[in-house]
Amino acid sequence: MNETAIEVNSKTEWFAIKTRQDFRAEEELSPLCEEVLFPKEIISVSGKRNRVKAVIPRVLFIRTQRKEALELEKRGREHPELSVPFWIYRYPKDDSIQVIPQSSINLLRLLTADDTTRCEIFSKSDFSVNQRVRVTGGYFEGCEGYVQRVRKNKHVIVRIEGVCMVMLPFIHPDLLEPVAD
Repeated sequence: MNETAIEVNSKTEWFAIKTRQDFRAEEELSPLCEEVLFPKEIISVSGKRNRVKAVIPRVLFIRTQRKEALELEKRGREHPELSVPFWIYRYPKDDSIQVIPQSSINLLRLLTADDTTRCEIFSKSDFSVNQRVRVTGGYFEGCEGYVQRVRKNKHVIVRIEGVCMVMLPFIHPDLLEPVAD
């Protein structure tokens, strides 16, 4: 086997997984994967203790080799008493497992960080609902999405294909450019 084939086989990639036991899956998969991303937020309930809640319920992102991801999935399905069962998101057309681009993971990290706030795009009438746009500066530079109305405010919505959609925090209209479809 040549060096290029070895590099391809040992390359780690991001995969989205769905499970009914997300907190347990994070605990079990963390030592087995290069990295596990499970976005959570703390919810304050008046008169009660704060509680931790999944930002995207029952969905985690794991970074590992493709072969290892499939083996972990198989082990969880065949031996649920030993390992938490989960399903890797797959492409609908050919049923192969879906790779999540690093840029989508970076965006998800930014959007689920503790210090972000959800704000709208202000006062630029050049952008219409469902128009495809690209962010040209700031933390989200290079991200592409669609302008959407959410609670009567304009937001840029970025889709992680087949997994979820995320709403960007405030993006100044001067940092947006239209993208041809």
